Amino acid sequence: MTAPKMRLMHGPFSPFVRKVMVSAIEKGMLDQIEVVPTAVGAGKTNEELIMINPTGKIPTLVTPQGMAVYDSTVIVEYLDQVHPDVRLIPTDPAQRLRTLRMNATADGLIQAGVLVRTELSREAAKQWPEYLNQQWNKVRHCLRVLNEDIAASGERITLGEIAAAAALGWVDVRLSEENWRAQNPVLGQWFDRFAKRPSMVQSAPPAA
Repeated sequence: MTAPKMRLMHGPFSPFVRKVMVSAIEKGMLDQIEVVPTAVGAGKTNEELIMINPTGKIPTLVTPQGMAVYDSTVIVEYLDQVHPDVRLIPTDPAQRLRTLRMNATADGLIQAGVLVRTELSREAAKQWPEYLNQQWNKVRHCLRVLNEDIAASGERITLGEIAAAAALGWVDVRLSEENWRAQNPVLGQWFDRFAKRPSMVQSAPPAA
């Protein structure tokens, strides 16, 4: 009898979903996960999703026992519990802190970037320049810190590096006007290498 699979509520353009997908592939767990296309968007509620995840967000993972696990970082923590032989969140306290901090920086990069993109979508006369500058400042400082972290990380692969790669892939598409590689050359070179990994290629969003 085939063991029941985990179910992942999935959207191909979400960098947070991609973080989970890359993690699952790197851990060799993709065959244990059923990918469920799930529509979410501003201004509309996915009623089926919100019944299992009160935040109404993806990614959401449903375990074989029927428990909903949500937030990309929490999902990866769960995957580490299921398959601890390949850990992406280290157990060593110093390494764990480093990994989670890098993950938080990458998430902050996406969150500030989304606010930039949202503000730029308004008519120019309705944009709030000070607010826009504030969010761009956050984007650039997150990139600066990731550049420093990657310079010190070597070629290790933890949730921190995976989160950084997922965020940078999103930035390349959604904030293409930002020439971030020029100011962060170590990060740019690292990402161009990391983006060739099978996990990144397999999880890449469809071409627009």
